[in-house]
Amino acid sequence: MMLMLLVVLPAQAAQAVFAGGSFWVMEALFAGRPGVEGTEVGWMKSGSRHLRRQVVRVEYDPDMLSYGELLTLYWAAVDAFDGDGQFCERGPEYSPALYVQSALQQKWAQQSRARLHLERGRDSSVRILPVGAFSPAPDRHQQYRRHHPLLYAGYRRMCGYPAGEQLNLSALAGAPLATTGK
Repeated sequence: MMLMLLVVLPAQAAQAVFAGGSFWVMEALFAGRPGVEGTEVGWMKSGSRHLRRQVVRVEYDPDMLSYGELLTLYWAAVDAFDGDGQFCERGPEYSPALYVQSALQQKWAQQSRARLHLERGRDSSVRILPVGAFSPAPDRHQQYRRHHPLLYAGYRRMCGYPAGEQLNLSALAGAPLATTGK
């Protein structure tokens, strides 16, 4: 008689990478949300001709949170029409971009950007790029909002970032893509 064991392996976390100005702000947008298993800030360069940008790398459970839901949060928190930076953060290091790791992420990113174009009637400045080499930021930059709440709150307010970490994903679902367009 043969006994068969069924082994259920835990689902592997998926990863997404977002650039949208300060990596402190991008990390605060995603950190602590249900389904987000971890965040790490740093810099990413994709290919020899692409710029190095501040990014947040998000590890998430795709059974609890989809890449599309992460994109919904992203679009609601960035100025998708400002390719020269975000809010008070100016320059190429702060320009918005979506770094994709698979054909599925590429498709979702392109479709969500096209939807934004249809709703706003103009092209987004957010680049869609292949994921590249990630350089983690020093520890003093990781979880900055949690470790320095007063400094972070003052910085965010003075810089003009919207209250992205207070965005409610269920309220955004089905709503038009929100931006602070100029």
